[in-house]
Amino acid sequence: MRYERLSGLLRLAIRLQGSHRGVTLADIEEEFSVSRRTAERMRDAVEATFGPLETVDTDNGDRRIHWRLCSPTLHPFVQVSPEELADLEVTVGSLDRAGLAERASRLRDLAVKLRAASRRHSREEFDIALASFMEVEGLAMRAGPRERLEDGLLSLLRSAIAAHHKVEFDYLSRGSERWVRRRVRPYGVLYGNRAFLVGRTDRGKDPMLWRLANVTQARVTDETFERDPAFDLRRYAQRSFGTFQENPVDVVLRFDADAAPDAKAFQFHPSQTVAENGDGSLTVHFGAGGVEEICWHLVTWGHSVTILKPLSLRQRLAEMCSALAVHHRRQ
Repeated sequence: MRYERLSGLLRLAIRLQGSHRGVTLADIEEEFSVSRRTAERMRDAVEATFGPLETVDTDNGDRRIHWRLCSPTLHPFVQVSPEELADLEVTVGSLDRAGLAERASRLRDLAVKLRAASRRHSREEFDIALASFMEVEGLAMRAGPRERLEDGLLSLLRSAIAAHHKVEFDYLSRGSERWVRRRVRPYGVLYGNRAFLVGRTDRGKDPMLWRLANVTQARVTDETFERDPAFDLRRYAQRSFGTFQENPVDVVLRFDADAAPDAKAFQFHPSQTVAENGDGSLTVHFGAGGVEEICWHLVTWGHSVTILKPLSLRQRLAEMCSALAVHHRRQ
């Protein structure tokens, strides 16, 4: 029992030191399955053993007291960079989207431990840098194979995004198949079945996507820019199904009773709502752009799915399937 108590105190100390938002008594009660009084004793024991706790200000209206451990006792030798933790957070998000919650949870715990073990001169500077990386990197709505990117490209773009510096690069245009030199205000990196840079040119008002596999000879310029404070990468990503940006459409799908269990466990889009019908079928409703991507995905569900809305989506899927049928009959 004594060893279990020691293990619990060490876990709590790591959690208190690694948590950006701090830890409340309710968090301790839930994580360690203890009473409020025991949670208070554990908090006091950590403070007596490892050093003073500080309270953390929260901006989300939570009135509970959040504590954080400031002592360097737990991290004398290990240093983890914000960029490394940002990579880990992106991986956690990918696992969550793939439904691998257990693996995502283990990596999330690892991220907390790495933060606790890292050595840094200023926690605030570290947290700001990490938040900056995470703010400008998102996950597109579908995972897939990764293309090979030029070595050092992601690090270069991250530096430019964090410093608000424009970047220049040679870009292989998909339409003309010619290399052109571009100068872009980088806003973020969007991950999906391919990786894209999100940014604006001096001539365009709307954000554009550049496929990173088609980028070479990139450099950070000395020219700075003002980032649009209204732009939010996550909202931008959630407008689409995949990475193709179009005006969102209202999509309603009905899956038959045989496919309903699989469809219920499937995330088509973060905005989706799901309703079970009396006949055993399932209705899925979400708003997203990217009609072509939606159609290609629905092909994999075969006859088990019916597009209820919009009519244009149903017509486009019928056209694609007809064209495929004609092509393969010729073969």
